[in-house]
Amino acid sequence: MKRNLRWVVTTAVLAVMLAFTSSAYAAAPIQNQSVADKVSPERIYNHIAKLAAEDNARVTGFKGEHKAADYIVKKLDGYGLDVDRQYFPVLAFMDNGSELTVNAPVQKKIESSNFNYTRPTPAEGLTREVVDAGLGTQDDFAGIDAKGKIALIKRGDISFYDKAQNAAKAGADGAIIFNNTSGVLSGTLGEPSDIPVIGLGQATGEELKTLVQKDAPVEITMKVDVELKPSYSQNVVGTIKAKKGNEKNTKTIIVGAHYDGVNSPAANDNASGTATLLELSKALAKKNMHHNVKVIFFGAEEIGLVGSQHYVNTMSNKERQSVAAMINMDMVGVGHTLNILTAKENEDSFVADMAANYVKTYGYQYDRGYSTRSDHAPFSEAGIPVAFLHYSPDPYYHTKEDTIDKIDKGNLERTGTLATILTYNLANTKQLPQEKPVSIQKSSNKQLNNLDLR
Repeated sequence: MKRNLRWVVTTAVLAVMLAFTSSAYAAAPIQNQSVADKVSPERIYNHIAKLAAEDNARVTGFKGEHKAADYIVKKLDGYGLDVDRQYFPVLAFMDNGSELTVNAPVQKKIESSNFNYTRPTPAEGLTREVVDAGLGTQDDFAGIDAKGKIALIKRGDISFYDKAQNAAKAGADGAIIFNNTSGVLSGTLGEPSDIPVIGLGQATGEELKTLVQKDAPVEITMKVDVELKPSYSQNVVGTIKAKKGNEKNTKTIIVGAHYDGVNSPAANDNASGTATLLELSKALAKKNMHHNVKVIFFGAEEIGLVGSQHYVNTMSNKERQSVAAMINMDMVGVGHTLNILTAKENEDSFVADMAANYVKTYGYQYDRGYSTRSDHAPFSEAGIPVAFLHYSPDPYYHTKEDTIDKIDKGNLERTGTLATILTYNLANTKQLPQEKPVSIQKSSNKQLNNLDLR
């Protein structure tokens, strides 16, 4: 899941009771429990073990992500699905870490993180004086001498990229952007900056700012170790075709999960969703269903939902109109609360309502809400009803501690059961709600889609 996930939850009881136009589908009875009985949390766990066996296992555009796609294709082929690969170009970014050391007037190391698409520093780092640049606007830089220095900038008002570029235009050799809320700031610039940029937490940033505002000059050394290169990613699409003789009335149910990860083992984010989707594929592969089921393993989610946006952008109007629902699984192995989310506040989604009804029947702890931080968002923008399944909280999110030992097999079983039976029942519901997908403007694969850039 992309950085800076934000969702808003509402009470589960209220969400189930809301009178949506598709309430009849929300109240649909659970059918064919035997389908869910085919779900094996052990097999899901074993897939995670394969996918998350290494550090920086599946970073977008690098060898690990390409190997993961090969693994997925091999499994889907073995289950008997029709498999396609959808390739697209990306600017690959590998984050190997950052260091920030205050040399004078005190000596201390400060916890920091790199921004996606920052430029690297020389191996020895940059040792420079720090200057307070406020919010990093052009007006802020007009009143200071930043040439040959490192600009200290507070988050807010304008994008991270604009802050960095304003610093570069003012002659700064680097920039530090600190958070305006608690926690270390780890965001994205969206595209390569002209100078190295690192992020700090709010408390450490304010502390450094106070030090800079005193009389004695503040000297720091910042080190940014990153790799940038042109590369490619891919979506892996498996299709379980509807039973013969029903082609005229056939719709498509899409179930998705991103398989790329950040520079970590990325066990929960999102080997857990990928593995659960593989298990769903196996469980439904031989089923004789009324509608088509497409399982889509998205690449390049972590750099801006690029894979899912590319898939939606390349769909014809006819293809979009044939998609009845999209179910997304992201980070389903850690946490105690299952979140059933849409992409917009109070968004009508019969599939999310249906999922909530099933969860209520099973007695799981859950919340309703919304988020734009995963691969369901482009489908929602295209007018397709979505349900995003996600467990929270995860204290190891986007850290080196996102390892397989944190995975809760009970979560895997609950999510796998829910997603499989929900998909199966949707695929066997002859008359699905008639939605009107919106006409979307084709966009490039520029890695800015749905990102929190400020």
